Amino acid sequence: MLKLTGRRFLGLITAMSFFLLACHDDAYLTIPPPPPDVSFTEEFDTVTAAYARGWKAINVSDPKGTGSWTQGLYNDPNVTGFPAAIPFNAWSSKGSYPGFIGADYTSTSADAGIISNWLTSPVTLMKNGDKIIFYSRTVILPSPSDSTDYGNRLQVRVSSTGESINVGSGDDPGDFTTTLLDINPFYKSYHSSAPLFEPLAYPSRWTRFTATVGGLNGPVKGRFAFRYYVQDGGYNGRGTAVAIDSVAFISAR
Repeated sequence: MLKLTGRRFLGLITAMSFFLLACHDDAYLTIPPPPPDVSFTEEFDTVTAAYARGWKAINVSDPKGTGSWTQGLYNDPNVTGFPAAIPFNAWSSKGSYPGFIGADYTSTSADAGIISNWLTSPVTLMKNGDKIIFYSRTVILPSPSDSTDYGNRLQVRVSSTGESINVGSGDDPGDFTTTLLDINPFYKSYHSSAPLFEPLAYPSRWTRFTATVGGLNGPVKGRFAFRYYVQDGGYNGRGTAVAIDSVAFISAR
């Protein structure tokens, strides 16, 4: 019968300890920690402050007009801008100035050109499952027999190329190749009266929208963007304006 001396027994215990340690689940040593929570909210109460925080307005319409993403002002005939007097208030305001941001059909100088007017977010860490929640509405223009918006469209797009602000030109979206949300892609026009009323048109009242980030290979630094995109838009074409307020970027857990 094999007898274990004290020295041999100690050696066996030591070997077994090394074996058990080798079999221990040490995956936690190789799994990276979860990405940080980089959630933020933008109210656009003052557009100047939003731009200082990293938002950028880039108009690459074809042909390009004078319009840009500018401060939304509510029913103030003494102030020029997007458009001069808008008959509605902001969705929300966290300060003393009730503002929002918007772009209109003057983005192109053509009677019916390609409106491609971008509002890009600050650089942020994005991953699949993150959400972009915002409120938007259109501007209705009156006419003798009916009021309409002539058909507006807004896209939410993502670029995963770091600090890039390459938004292409005209129909080309540049580095913002991933579309998360496309509001009114078929250019349904709002009308104020039946039987012309179109329920699928761009909303004429502040409406909540949600876009979910997807299609990424993992957490990446990049930007999301709002693209006021209207084909055949302009003075004698489609589109009036779109307004955006209270944008929240929510990191997925």
